[in-house]
Amino acid sequence: MQGVKDRLRSSTWGARLNFAAVLLVCSEWIVWQKPTAYHPLEWLGIAAVYVALAALALDLLVRLNVYEAPRLLVLAGLYGLVNATLIAHITARDLPVSLLGRPLAAQPLAFLLALAIFQVLSSGRPTGPLDFVGALGSGVLWGIWVRWFPTVSDDPVPAASSDQAIIALALLLLACAALRFLLPGDNLRQERDWSLSRRESALMGAVLVAALGGGLGQEAITGADLAILIGLGGFLTTILWLSALPGRRPSVLRHMLPLRRPNMAGWLLVVVAFLIGGWIGHHLPGEGTNSPQSDALFGALTIFGLVWPPAVASLIGVRVLARLTREGW
Repeated sequence: MQGVKDRLRSSTWGARLNFAAVLLVCSEWIVWQKPTAYHPLEWLGIAAVYVALAALALDLLVRLNVYEAPRLLVLAGLYGLVNATLIAHITARDLPVSLLGRPLAAQPLAFLLALAIFQVLSSGRPTGPLDFVGALGSGVLWGIWVRWFPTVSDDPVPAASSDQAIIALALLLLACAALRFLLPGDNLRQERDWSLSRRESALMGAVLVAALGGGLGQEAITGADLAILIGLGGFLTTILWLSALPGRRPSVLRHMLPLRRPNMAGWLLVVVAFLIGGWIGHHLPGEGTNSPQSDALFGALTIFGLVWPPAVASLIGVRVLARLTREGW
């Protein structure tokens, strides 16, 4: 029995590490925070934070039965806020733009993209025309972002040529698939297998606290950053907790169980589509520090980051009140 438990624990951690790798690629290379500026030792610390974020996110998805799109967006927003505070250190750098652009828009979308990629890698399902079109369109947006974001960011972000960005991302996405083959992760059969034990939760929390302490000690995280993280992060956490249905309900992770090895033909189809889209987006016409497509993209992200928190909070609040009314509260 103990051997079975050990194999299950090892399999679960293999899958968590795979999701952490995908999350790192999406948040650092696709959002293009400043991936070429970190030293190897810094990458080790950043990787540890992503492992903690990935493990805690998977645990919350199951523990709070996150299935519907509004609640999934709330969890993604909470992730974006923590990422921007602990890793990028940009939450309160240039308010309100620094809060709306990446913490509440680009990073939540990166989390949702990482979850979709992880689902493709872990379910073994084939991909089709709809996946190809979605990957191509997402790639175009990424190409626009990578080309123009370094020219407008208040945080010094190294620029990259399209060839450098595309080759690096191609290798990293292939590495994510390779990790899915190399790491254990085929023994997960039930959603509750994703849940962390108390000891594991404490360890993952300690990693995030250490990152917070390091940022405060280096004065990279300010009092305003901390206040926003506690205030807005606490608000998003409360929404998730209050809207969780009692009992064991399915989460979005149900669709990838039992875990399987990737369908490499399907995976390569979406990777190639994304990279082609990235090349197209990077080579769209434009000069100087802006272009019509970059202005439209950055404007849309800012509006998205501004609108979704109150809109989703209102929607979930109405649903919670309706449920409590039906239950006789």
